[in-house]
Amino acid sequence: MRRRFIMLLLVFALSFGVAHASPKRIVSLVPGLTENLFALGVGDRVVGVTSWCDFPAEAQTKTIVGDAMNLNVEILLSLEPDLVIGDYSLVQGHLDRLEELGIPFAAISPTTIEEVWQSFISLGELVGAKAKGEELARAMEARLTTLTENIDRPTKPRVFIEVWNEPLMTAGPGSFMDELIVLAGGENIAGDSPTPWPTFSEELVIERDPEVVILTNYNLLEALTRSAWQQTSAFKKERVYEVNSDLYARTTGRILDALEELISILDAVGQ
Repeated sequence: MRRRFIMLLLVFALSFGVAHASPKRIVSLVPGLTENLFALGVGDRVVGVTSWCDFPAEAQTKTIVGDAMNLNVEILLSLEPDLVIGDYSLVQGHLDRLEELGIPFAAISPTTIEEVWQSFISLGELVGAKAKGEELARAMEARLTTLTENIDRPTKPRVFIEVWNEPLMTAGPGSFMDELIVLAGGENIAGDSPTPWPTFSEELVIERDPEVVILTNYNLLEALTRSAWQQTSAFKKERVYEVNSDLYARTTGRILDALEELISILDAVGQ
């Protein structure tokens, strides 16, 4: 159902003429899509972004139409976009309004790393950069193969990724971060969670004794003061790492930078 909905959005966008004339004025509602538009070489056609769209640096020179949750329709209209693009959840929240205004829109929402590289092709076709999209997809697929083909761990290091600290949240099945752990040859201690982004108890973290803790919320100093966590293998052996959350959470080619970093971190566990 979800993929069908996304395809309907793409068809709606194409019905406004995107298929016949590449959009010249694009508004992006998602940092990852903004980054991918620049990677496709059409950053000069991006006229509006959200306040969270901070990469590449050129994205910060574009007009801000809102943040990840709120959209300033007046500013958006003043930009006269011929395409608004976002992900499933964000575009869904603005569907009625955008349709009422007659603004072409599309949603691209990859849910796996494989779908990230496939999305380069879809996005490239949508904005008239099909060849570049295919090139980026091939390069990403090849790099993923290179990164993972020689991973052979006798045992899988236990990993806990902390997405948020209050309340304590982590990454479960169906999330990119869980997939990164698996691809890197690790075991996600929250791998049996019922949702992709579950809350998690401190007691359960300690019980499952992670050998590596990854922090994506820039809270290393706070984390290191947690007295109860000192008994875990990760804290005892000083394997607590603060990482750039943009690499781990955004659906861009840079997610493989996160994978490369995580592989290196897990390699050190066996040394």
